[in-house]
Amino acid sequence: MLATVFKVNPLPDGGHFCDSGKPAIAYDVLKRVGQHRIPSTIDLSRCVHLKPYSVGCLCALGLLGREDGTPIELVLPEDAGCASHLRRLGLAQFFEAEGEDADEDDDTRNTNLVARRVTKAWGQDARDIIELLAEHTSLAAGELADMETNLSEVIANALSHSDSPIDCVVVGQCFPGTNKIEVCVVDLGQTIRGHLTKNPKYADLSTDKAAIEAAVTDGVTGTPAGQKNKLGEPNSGSGLTNLRTYCESGRGELTVLSGNSWISYREGHEPSSNHLRGGFRGCVVNIRYFAGFDLPEDAAQPIL
Repeated sequence: MLATVFKVNPLPDGGHFCDSGKPAIAYDVLKRVGQHRIPSTIDLSRCVHLKPYSVGCLCALGLLGREDGTPIELVLPEDAGCASHLRRLGLAQFFEAEGEDADEDDDTRNTNLVARRVTKAWGQDARDIIELLAEHTSLAAGELADMETNLSEVIANALSHSDSPIDCVVVGQCFPGTNKIEVCVVDLGQTIRGHLTKNPKYADLSTDKAAIEAAVTDGVTGTPAGQKNKLGEPNSGSGLTNLRTYCESGRGELTVLSGNSWISYREGHEPSSNHLRGGFRGCVVNIRYFAGFDLPEDAAQPIL
């Protein structure tokens, strides 16, 4: 097989990639992962920073390579700080890492959620994740339970709806200085539109944007009435709806990317959306929890 090297663009946004060219996103990572293109090597040597959703996507690509029988070699960044950060996030465990192991170093301090492949929607992963990250943030009474429930529902959606060959990947980080928690859930399945249109009730959804908008509306599910999902359970169609409501109440920001569209939801703003050229075969759900304060207006740029 011909060796192919995926050299990740070190620029935060990967260049001008979507219709407006404005959002700060690792476009080249999303494009490679979303099109399920498996390289022989991922070269991060020039990178100086990767957001959790970029790390989650790279982990998903590593798992896809394993499922395909073509493990991928990983070249970590030359920047020592970035390389250390990625090791703490557990990126190397998904690859044949150039002489590196996946051990966490002493600097972890529980502010990073080590990337994990999640295969069961039983809630413990969500509980572990939020409890770990919440140690370093200020949470109001009852907020911990809400965050656990919301994340658990996102994971359940990925496992029951997506038909993803890798199940899903979850990765996250907390930022004690700003009381912010960021968690990303990635699957490489059939897209939200692919799932919803299997229900005759939503068979006329013609765009990925319309499918995302439907998915965050209460009661909308791709499982036809009277049937059960892949996990053998009925669907309420309320998972993303509850999370959107939570975020729009001022407690965070929800971004959903699937197919060729993404939409971000947060309090005080109209939903921000854009078109992603090339598309993403699967779904990325990124949640930014603002624990203890509302994000200031000058920091309101969506994650994508």
